[in-house]
Amino acid sequence: MRGRSPWHAAATLLLLSHTAVAQDTKLTAAEEDKTGTEVGVLPLIGGDTDNGFGAGAIGSVANFDGESQPYKWQLQFATFLATKGSPIDPSYEDAFANLILPQLLDGRLRLEIRPAFTHESALRFYGLGNNVKIPSQTDATRDFYTRLHPQLDVMSRWKLSPAWSVVGGAHFLYNDTSFDPSSTLAMEIPTIDHKATESHGIVKLQTGVVYDTRDNELAPNEGMYHSLYVYASPAISNAIPYKYEQLDLQLRWYHTLIPKRMVLAVRAVGDLLMGDVPFYELSRYENTSAIGGSLGVRGPPGYSFYGKVKTFANVELRTQINTFGLWGKKYKFGVATFFDAGRLWSDLRVSHPELDGTGLGLHWGTGAGIRLQQGRAFLVRADLAWSPDAQPVAGYVLADHIF
Repeated sequence: MRGRSPWHAAATLLLLSHTAVAQDTKLTAAEEDKTGTEVGVLPLIGGDTDNGFGAGAIGSVANFDGESQPYKWQLQFATFLATKGSPIDPSYEDAFANLILPQLLDGRLRLEIRPAFTHESALRFYGLGNNVKIPSQTDATRDFYTRLHPQLDVMSRWKLSPAWSVVGGAHFLYNDTSFDPSSTLAMEIPTIDHKATESHGIVKLQTGVVYDTRDNELAPNEGMYHSLYVYASPAISNAIPYKYEQLDLQLRWYHTLIPKRMVLAVRAVGDLLMGDVPFYELSRYENTSAIGGSLGVRGPPGYSFYGKVKTFANVELRTQINTFGLWGKKYKFGVATFFDAGRLWSDLRVSHPELDGTGLGLHWGTGAGIRLQQGRAFLVRADLAWSPDAQPVAGYVLADHIF
């Protein structure tokens, strides 16, 4: 679930961890390493004033055979619906399932299949570039647009050595965008992306390399995870009209500061788009908001800054507070503090100081959150972030560490 200020969901996580600590039990090494299936599901109740308030759930089912690492297979899933008015008229709908098979062909092939459906009616558009001003009071008619985008991702990773892999994949997307005729987007869409007024499809092919020395996939304590991905989207017909390319570089480091207690995690990201790019991709990397949102620079509102060149970094200090057992399952409870910062440029080839500014121009956020890990394959985080761009703070609840 992506969103801001899910206060009720964060309170639910805090209550669960407090109750479990009072019933602390120890699990044996044999119990921790047993084969079988682990199921983790967490209900969510919350939302925000932009997308509305609602409910949903996140969870995973993982199977362990005692040999495959980190598991034989895992099915991740999530769903969330929010509304600003009537329950039968949701303003935000999001659902996905992600099947992960990490040890095919004697461990040489990792395969992921992820269908998803998202319908958003409060996406922001204030203009292009890094220098746009977020109004103190948003106006839905002027500032927001609606986007429907079901998607199917198929990803494979082929292991060349214990650390090096090559990746290959395909992404299939249907997009339908609508907006008020008097909105900011309506005024700018003829010059930035006139094809976006019609529903269309996108096919993206992906390749790249990965360097992975992490000691744990879910919650790393040591190691690195670096990736360079290249995407190409061909224009096939009027139904698939966009031809563009994308380069995405991500560098991640993990280092234990206090054994079994504190880990420093650092990430640097650079993302470059070239060619005839659909306007909604200008705010995103890896199918989510870059400068703003829950998986990029936390604090600024998601999908507020649009440009072809993006760079940002995250620094996170993760501290484990307690390990406990509840109802026969093992839990780890911890906290995290973080600082994120980044900026973007509207284009690589031509300078646009009127859109991007001329100074450092960083958008940043800082904050803290809680982490609750169940078993070996399911982790939930709840973060609150403050930023000069936030109004007044941003909040996020979703599965897995940010990186």
